[in-house]
Amino acid sequence: MKIKITLKQMRTKVVTGILVLLPVVTTGYVFFKFFVMVDSVLPNLVHALIPAFPEKWLPGIGLVLLLLLSYFVGVAAKNYVGKVIIETGNALIARIPLLNKLYLGVQQILDAMVAQKKRAFERAVLVEYPKQDSWCVAFVTADTTGEIPRKTGRELVSLFVPTTPNPTSGFLLFVPRDQVIDLEMTTETAIKLVMSAGMINAEDIKQTDHLYDLSSSLKNFDWTRIFERTLPGGDKSGGKDSS
Repeated sequence: MKIKITLKQMRTKVVTGILVLLPVVTTGYVFFKFFVMVDSVLPNLVHALIPAFPEKWLPGIGLVLLLLLSYFVGVAAKNYVGKVIIETGNALIARIPLLNKLYLGVQQILDAMVAQKKRAFERAVLVEYPKQDSWCVAFVTADTTGEIPRKTGRELVSLFVPTTPNPTSGFLLFVPRDQVIDLEMTTETAIKLVMSAGMINAEDIKQTDHLYDLSSSLKNFDWTRIFERTLPGGDKSGGKDSS
């Protein structure tokens, strides 16, 4: 029996295959670039400080050492000696021109976020931008306080307006609170909407979210069971010898 495949059917199957592979390839590419970036930070830094060390290390070593360094810095920051060293380092960096502006700026932002326990984006909203009757999705980052609302005489909110399709870049706007429309969608849904350039809406995302949920059997699966050993007679052991 001969199977006839028309050009239209072939095109449909190719497009379907691309749509299936695209999320996998994109996710893999992003993780690969992140791995390469992080993995190259420490070797390049060490080589710049100590030229005797090789510029290229085995793949993965830089990432592992960076994680270990972060762990030990975190441990040191919890004791008195570590706090003194960190505060001394901050004071020294604060005296270096140009470098102090960037370092202290980032440090102050992180300190403010940790102290106030703020999320990166509080909620998704609609705002008229860049002109009247033209709306865009934005994220509330904070209630604006200080000099800016005093000078304008208005109650303002700080908004981050992301760009499409890369929501990690965007614009900072200070907008009167009464000109902001709250959205019911979550910030995650709003980010997906921005990344898709509006090709999918919140309802589409909500209707398809369940397709990516784990089944109830997997959600309730006890993953520690994979470490159990089956003993002669059908008895199970959690890795400990029975007395």
